[in-house]
Amino acid sequence: MQNRREFFNRFLGAGKTAPKAVTPPYFSGEFDCMDCQAPCVGACERELLSFEDGKIVFKVKNLGCNFCEACAVACDEVGRKTLGLEFNKFIKAKVSIEINSCLSWNDTICYNCQDACKFRAIEFLGVFRPTINDKCTACGECLSACFKNSLKMEAL
Repeated sequence: MQNRREFFNRFLGAGKTAPKAVTPPYFSGEFDCMDCQAPCVGACERELLSFEDGKIVFKVKNLGCNFCEACAVACDEVGRKTLGLEFNKFIKAKVSIEINSCLSWNDTICYNCQDACKFRAIEFLGVFRPTINDKCTACGECLSACFKNSLKMEAL
């Protein structure tokens, strides 16, 4: 039998850990950012990177990542190994669709997310019910295309 504290913690969400931050493309797997001025943040023309608690964090604002390589080049130029062209260009995150708020899942024709995706990672069952396939690079281009905010990105 649960005590009172366990009961309320379960329903109020106490003790849950904060979601992991999404790491940028070309990430090595380790942060080498101590005493670094984070040139990769300034190199990103789309302003997708920020420097938080000694780590580089990827956050989509208006446009997604176009994998231009500027962040990786900037990191290499200062001799750091956090980002580099020799590492995987894909973003380690998963994009999902919240079907309760998605127009297409609720019988309204909308292709905004599919139109924004240059990787053809969003498929529809006929004209409704979009799903995200394995071509998704988690670039985030579709996130801002959805005015209902039905697309979410979370770190893997």
